[in-house]
Amino acid sequence: MLHNVYLKSLRDSKKSIIYYSIGTIALGLYVTLFYPTIRDSTGLTDFLEQLPEAMLAFIGDADTYTTPEGFLNAEVFGFMGPMIFGVFAIIAGAGTIAGEEESHSLDQLLANPVSRKQVLLQKAGALLTGLFALSIALWLGIIGGSKIAGFGLSLIGTTQAIFSLYILGITLGLIALAIGASTGKKSLAGGFAASVAIIGFLLDTFLSVVDALDPLRFISVFYYFNGNDVIINGINPVHCIAMVCTAAIALVIAIWQFEKRDLAN
Repeated sequence: MLHNVYLKSLRDSKKSIIYYSIGTIALGLYVTLFYPTIRDSTGLTDFLEQLPEAMLAFIGDADTYTTPEGFLNAEVFGFMGPMIFGVFAIIAGAGTIAGEEESHSLDQLLANPVSRKQVLLQKAGALLTGLFALSIALWLGIIGGSKIAGFGLSLIGTTQAIFSLYILGITLGLIALAIGASTGKKSLAGGFAASVAIIGFLLDTFLSVVDALDPLRFISVFYYFNGNDVIINGINPVHCIAMVCTAAIALVIAIWQFEKRDLAN
């Protein structure tokens, strides 16, 4: 009989966690090792200041782009980091319940002496553990790369930015989990969570350059993830709490729907 769904879920996702962790280490190393080239480029700041405002929305403040924190903020936390964490979290979250249901392995899992709530919570715990492994890998890649490249980097700012990225991944993953647990449809769960991520990214990136529409950024999860450039300015507790609350609501919905749904349909 199976009693520990958490360990089984980790074993099932072991390869995925390893591959994504290698990818995040590589991202951290590549960006930090490439930074000295940007730092030593002459006239780069003047060039960036001449770019259209819409393009600057992707790289952030031209004055800080040539600093270690500003460069990492643009290249890691502006797009690539959220993309890697988001893809991992959404795929894992969508497959947590809905994937097992579609593959007809959920019935076998529930036949063991464990409640639906415990199954879901332990699987959610495995998702959080996987994201934590990615976070550690990214931290090692960034800090290790900065040491190899020989430049100083804010340890606190980097840790806070990765923590915020971790919370973003949890939020997207639990949204996917909630939809999957509510419907039993893996594709619907993944598509919905991906839409939340993509639309949120576009809202936060482009609406910041349109003053009249700027308030709409507040409905984007990306605004709460890095709206105040965490690696530069530190984490915003209100933003962090907002993401945690969103993730908690998604988890409660997932438990509620999964416990009451007739899995035979």
